Amino acid sequence: MFRINLLIVALFLTAFLFSCSGSKKEIAGAGGTAGVEVDVQLKAKIKDLQEKIKENPNTMDYREQLADIYFENGHTLEAMKTLEKALKLDPHNAEVLYKYGDFALKSGDKRRAYIAFKAVLSGPEADAYVDRIAPYFVDAFAVTPVVQSEANEAFGSFSADGNKIIYQSDETGNWDLFIWDLTTNSKEQITNTPAHEENPSFSPDGHHIVYTSTVDDHRDVDFSQKLRDIYIMDLANGETENLTQNGSDDWRPRYSFSGDFIVFVSQRNDLRDVPFYEMFSDIFIMQNNGRFQLALTRDEYNDGSPCLMPGSTDEEGTVIFDSDRSGSFAIYKMNIRTKEMVQLTHNPGVNDVSPDVSASGDKITFFSDRDGNYEIYLMNNDGSAQQRLTSNLAEDTHPVFSPDGQKILFHSNRNGNYDLFLLDLTQSAAQISSSEVLSRLNKALEIIEAESE
Repeated sequence: MFRINLLIVALFLTAFLFSCSGSKKEIAGAGGTAGVEVDVQLKAKIKDLQEKIKENPNTMDYREQLADIYFENGHTLEAMKTLEKALKLDPHNAEVLYKYGDFALKSGDKRRAYIAFKAVLSGPEADAYVDRIAPYFVDAFAVTPVVQSEANEAFGSFSADGNKIIYQSDETGNWDLFIWDLTTNSKEQITNTPAHEENPSFSPDGHHIVYTSTVDDHRDVDFSQKLRDIYIMDLANGETENLTQNGSDDWRPRYSFSGDFIVFVSQRNDLRDVPFYEMFSDIFIMQNNGRFQLALTRDEYNDGSPCLMPGSTDEEGTVIFDSDRSGSFAIYKMNIRTKEMVQLTHNPGVNDVSPDVSASGDKITFFSDRDGNYEIYLMNNDGSAQQRLTSNLAEDTHPVFSPDGQKILFHSNRNGNYDLFLLDLTQSAAQISSSEVLSRLNKALEIIEAESE
């Protein structure tokens, strides 16, 4: 029975592979003397491998090397076609199948990739490849639910001592704010209004929270059109104050690590007569009492999700944020004084968003759809060593560090609605069997097939 199932998978894969078509691209030079030299060397390598393949048509190594060269130089179609020809000769070659799946996934073709991975995990060499395929379907570190219910919980944030989490929930019918005590596993409702309170954050001293609310927008319009203002609340007595009494939308407030400043997003600089959803947004900073609200960016892009590097003020330091100034959303850092800007992520056509900086300032976490759906990522503060932390069919979004930098809190719809989860960077995920990875892969394929119908 196993051999029959394997043959069916191989035959289906082979038929699917050869449905791919396209014209061959010429390898172009980079321009200039250096570019010509690189182009000549590249063409020489390709020609040499093509001759070796002609002389040794059954040697898969040469075909794999040629596919690697094509793919590494941005010629995905030629790479895929090279591997397809190899699979026509040897449909069960696990390494070629894996490489084909890897290239397809990196190119955004999840269906083709998963079919290739399924063929590998259905074959006799499954155990040898499970560690390479599992990261596409299994979290890299241990993930546990923290706050979960039939309602939606989202945008969690730690207190400075790491013992509490403040978050928003719609369990009362609209967004209100709650505090979850990690030491007692108990919750406390902080707001209870017919308006929507969102994006909460603790002050470093734990005495206040900052958040957004639509409570002062009395227009009879849908919630999605309500204007948000930024509020501060004294947790001792519950008194609140509107910090941004402005006729524009203000949101995503965050305290600086010192607690002296708050960064946020606002559309107040866009004076065009256009619908609110077409307006540009900029990054602002203000003192923690709402005074001296200053624009850090001022341009015709959508800048959002700001956070300050440790030690930053309204005059010196670095702000990290996401922006669509490169076409799709990417993560940027900007010197507050000089306004010098550096793009940290470079993934055209996908979105890298919602950065958060560790208390030590050396790491940045964010979420991205670069692998097909939203997952949590980690990188150094210069954009290097980018690593995917979660691998799940659900949407994992809006990560924030714990104060010690060892955990990441995020919200996800893994259970059907949004709940809060905690990823432990000190605890690698448990080993998983090839059969369990295959089961998750099959589920992913079912979802893709259902969406295409």
